[in-house]
Amino acid sequence: MGVAVEVLGRALAANNRRVRRADPVTANPRPLDDVAWHGRLAARFPEVRAEWDRFTGAGGRLPRLDDVLTEDQGTVGVWRAGLLVSDGRPRAPLADAFPVTLAALGEVEGLRSALWSVLGPGSELPEHQGPNAGVLRYHLGVRCGEDAALSVGHVVVPYRDGEGVLFDDTVPHAAWNRGPTDRVTLFLEVYRPLPQPAALLNLGLQKVLGLDHRYRSAPARAAAWDAALNPRRPAA
Repeated sequence: MGVAVEVLGRALAANNRRVRRADPVTANPRPLDDVAWHGRLAARFPEVRAEWDRFTGAGGRLPRLDDVLTEDQGTVGVWRAGLLVSDGRPRAPLADAFPVTLAALGEVEGLRSALWSVLGPGSELPEHQGPNAGVLRYHLGVRCGEDAALSVGHVVVPYRDGEGVLFDDTVPHAAWNRGPTDRVTLFLEVYRPLPQPAALLNLGLQKVLGLDHRYRSAPARAAAWDAALNPRRPAA
């Protein structure tokens, strides 16, 4: 296992260098004006929020992200998550409860994963860095409340309902919710847009990374938690 982890780490580092050479964009967060899928997704924000409200209004609950990934994310407070898409595929049973949201996510080119992300009142995710430059993170505000924000490097972006932020999470970043209500977002990972052959090489490595046991088994754990937390949900 140690040798495999070391080899994978070297492959990831090499891919990160290749990705940054192929896509030397330095703006972070990234401009969204020319990201067509963002416009289409944001346009469906009222439908997405209405579907979220129906879920919570019927008593729907989500597990802690730590329990889905079986590792501490360093969160101070409560961070809950609901898996909708992984490895580009909708994941039952939770995805079945959000057909409108899944249809909206179908507008997103290069979607690798998607989940509901709920940061509880008074919660904070301290500054950290992701290891993988081959994907970008995107957050769409769904119910953001007051005084919730994301910092990327030296840029602070307040969360706003219906607004998105796209960023490279290998840069130091943090998030917090200092308001009195949950901060709810759609949390996406998308393949970083790259020219060939870097795009193909990056896609191959992302598929290999998806074999990591933490991520490969996450859909089954998410389904088990959903059955425990929402046992009475009728079939879609």
